Amino acid sequence: MMKKQPLKLFSREQPVAYFSAEFAVDNSLPIYAGGLGVLAGDILKQAADDGMHMVGIGLLYKGEAARQEITTEGNQEEADVNFDPAAHDLELVRAAQGEPLLVKVNLTQVDVWVQVWRKRLGATVDLYLLDPDNEHNHAHERRQAWAIYAGTQEEIIKQQLILGIGGVKMLHALGIKPALFHVNEGRPSFLHWQLIRQEMDLHGLDYKKARALAIAKTVYTNHTVVKAGNQTYDLDMMKAYTKYYARKIGISVDELLEPGRDGDRFDVTQFALNTSGRASSVSQPHFDICQQNWPAYNWVNVTNGVHHPTWVDPRFSLPKMTDDDLWRYHNENKAATETLIKRRTGFGYDPSALVITWARRFATYKQPDAIFRDIERLQKLLLSTNRPVQLLMAGKAHVFDTGAKRLIRQIIGYMSQELRFHALFVPNYDMEMGAALTRGSDVWLNTPRVGEEASGTSGMKAAANGVLQLTTVDGWTAEIDWSDEKKGWALAYPAVTESFFEIMDSKVLPDFYQRDEAGLPRKWLRRMRESIKMAAAYSAARMMQDYSDRLYTILDEQEA
Repeated sequence: MMKKQPLKLFSREQPVAYFSAEFAVDNSLPIYAGGLGVLAGDILKQAADDGMHMVGIGLLYKGEAARQEITTEGNQEEADVNFDPAAHDLELVRAAQGEPLLVKVNLTQVDVWVQVWRKRLGATVDLYLLDPDNEHNHAHERRQAWAIYAGTQEEIIKQQLILGIGGVKMLHALGIKPALFHVNEGRPSFLHWQLIRQEMDLHGLDYKKARALAIAKTVYTNHTVVKAGNQTYDLDMMKAYTKYYARKIGISVDELLEPGRDGDRFDVTQFALNTSGRASSVSQPHFDICQQNWPAYNWVNVTNGVHHPTWVDPRFSLPKMTDDDLWRYHNENKAATETLIKRRTGFGYDPSALVITWARRFATYKQPDAIFRDIERLQKLLLSTNRPVQLLMAGKAHVFDTGAKRLIRQIIGYMSQELRFHALFVPNYDMEMGAALTRGSDVWLNTPRVGEEASGTSGMKAAANGVLQLTTVDGWTAEIDWSDEKKGWALAYPAVTESFFEIMDSKVLPDFYQRDEAGLPRKWLRRMRESIKMAAAYSAARMMQDYSDRLYTILDEQEA
């Protein structure tokens, strides 16, 4: 039996290789689409803070359809960013003789040559981004990674092969020999095939032995139980992309695809589970659902966390912060957020009003329209003159998510008519706006259907900035006892709309607008302090320690 190795034994030569389809590390890099990328970026940043040896491997998207724009009719449209990596803090990786490093990835009848860009995040952490947009490829192949999660299923499969196969080849070319491979969501999981080939070529192993070793040093994190987030592909189409790799490994196409086969479909999540030695969930309720849905696998839970130096006002950690300090800092953050929003949209608002924010990826299961289902009551709430309320909303819909786009148009319609001047949709929700909103709001509204939000991290950021939660109880919020109402409020489910208005009328508004002789809302400030205290448990520092204790260990082959 091989002894499990603790995190501290990872080194520059043998780091954790963290594969993800997206990374949010810098607002100027259009290589993330939402919370998954933000989490991946936070993990790399925290690893750098901790001095942990890690390499991130992703794709260098060029910003096609990366910017959200809203038409006068309220329709979401996508615009290109036209990203030039050479103009940003990215270094083109070069081979020994000084020429650009290139790795080859087979995509059925054509080989794609991939160059590599590096972004250094710390002394122990580098992010490598694979880029097929170079002169060695034909025009069509050069476009393979221009847009994130866009194109046909076949084009998305090509992206995933470039990420998984190309990523392992790139590490080998650089002489990096990861002790552990972390597959963040299923898209990078084709790295398994290249790991098998590597074990066979380097050590002369047969397929069965090489596969066992590949599984033993691979871990996987699932991020959603929503069907759209667990992709399946046509099995016959997958066979076309598998022939080359099956031939190289010396087995049949059917055998190579078997770990992901589900009838006439190829299930990416099933494949990721069958090719990793251990799998992690991202909150306790998500863990319970994963065990129910996929009971045959080796699950552990690591609840998500957020990188506090990126997202949290550092003044809130000062040891002797008075109520006057806390309220002043908070109102300064609110004013700064209003300034940013006005600069971006041309519209301002009174930041002294109670500011409620709903901001995250637009998807129907997140129910962004929940409070709009009683528009007359919402109008009465927002247009009150003695207790003014400002509603802010932000978030992008996936380019092909027509249902979510329809909700954006409907909500903006209400904002431009019944709720005019008291509700505002902020386009192009990105890292900069996310940081501003999670600092400059009073209430963070979260309304997903229970059982479908795996974790959610925006609320963690807001809570750490003293922004009180008003939330359905799912994902990370299901780990909190909200019954004392000391740090926020739980919405009744499924009666979310009615519960929202009841809590706003009876608790939120009275407490926010109740001021003492010094003009301070003492009860509200006590809740802010409790919120900040609670959020300490949802930091990326805690998350990385949990990875060390529960996930980042090298399994022996029998356990895998």
